[in-house]
Amino acid sequence: MISDDSVRIFFSMSNPRCYGVRATVDEDATTVRITLYEGTLPDAPAECAAVAANASLLLTTRNPIGTRSIVPGK
Repeated sequence: MISDDSVRIFFSMSNPRCYGVRATVDEDATTVRITLYEGTLPDAPAECAAVAANASLLLTTRNPIGTRSIVPGK
């Protein structure tokens, strides 16, 4: 957790010249569920080197995280 209502997640992704990542945050009273989606960028080159990159996203929740569990989504 970075603050009461934000968390930074770290993950591996495909070549960032060709692929982008977005996240959704779903919340209920006991859980903050984070789902990552990776897809091809609109202006990606036709051929991409197969590399893995370390990345992170800073996500903000609607309500303070408090004692809720942070879990991966589907």
